[in-house]
Amino acid sequence: MALTTIRQYRDLSEAIVARCLLESGGITVTLRDENLVRLDWQVSNFIGGIRLEVEGVDAADAIAILDAPAPATIDYDEGYAPYTQPQCPRCESFHITFEGSSRGSALLLLFAFSLPSPVGRKTWACEDCGLRWDESAESPV
Repeated sequence: MALTTIRQYRDLSEAIVARCLLESGGITVTLRDENLVRLDWQVSNFIGGIRLEVEGVDAADAIAILDAPAPATIDYDEGYAPYTQPQCPRCESFHITFEGSSRGSALLLLFAFSLPSPVGRKTWACEDCGLRWDESAESPV
């Protein structure tokens, strides 16, 4: 059985998510250098990251699973409403990032002047079109 590297990840959390996704699809996965990165995460860039390896015969199926788009909704058991993936209000892309609230200025005020400050707005950002919007109103920022 020859193992084939199909992806490389800098961050351990991304590699573990990919491993779980493939294992749920019935594909045996090995994360090469996982333990080394667990010991010292700074070495990840030096060694080329964590390599996601599968058997050669499973490589095409594994790549197809990892490249599959996220579903627009996720259905749960009876009695629960389906979960709808958040998306960009402008281009309807699912490639968005939750930025949370800006804590930088709040921390600066706290440490410099011992003044508590309310935390900023919770915002999202679209990686495709660059739009930023507020979580509550979903209006552009």
